[in-house]
Amino acid sequence: MDDRALAERIRAFNRLYTQAIGSLDDRHEGLDVSLAQSRMLFTIGSLTEPQVNQIAAMLGLDLAYTSRVLGTLEDARLIRRTISKDDRRQRVVALTAKGRRLMDEIERRSNQRVLTLVQHLDSEGLDRLLDAMDTIGTLLTRKDNHAQPDSSLSR
Repeated sequence: MDDRALAERIRAFNRLYTQAIGSLDDRHEGLDVSLAQSRMLFTIGSLTEPQVNQIAAMLGLDLAYTSRVLGTLEDARLIRRTISKDDRRQRVVALTAKGRRLMDEIERRSNQRVLTLVQHLDSEGLDRLLDAMDTIGTLLTRKDNHAQPDSSLSR
């Protein structure tokens, strides 16, 4: 397969998947947040007082963009940024109660979307899908130093 055909096949899969999970919607899961904002909320919620640069690194984003998105989340009172107790030069981020409630609702809706997406698969089909996902995750993270394997991908 030549490079162009390879790229087109991978991009076709990307289009299929991004449409299937609704990542092109400007309101992720029908809520008033984008996918980028949702991913930041998830990352913040999964860590204990992460620093802004740590969030950017985990998501493979530049610091300026990360700070802008965090600013919109802070304006919406979904997060709070404070000075680190350990290093006063650093700012740490935490979800507010409102942010935690929104994150819980995003999780609920995202889980429902995924379960609906695969409801037609039998046990064997689900196993094949999960194996293929494990393979994709492994193959893509070996060559890309920026990609962090999501520990929840493994069963």
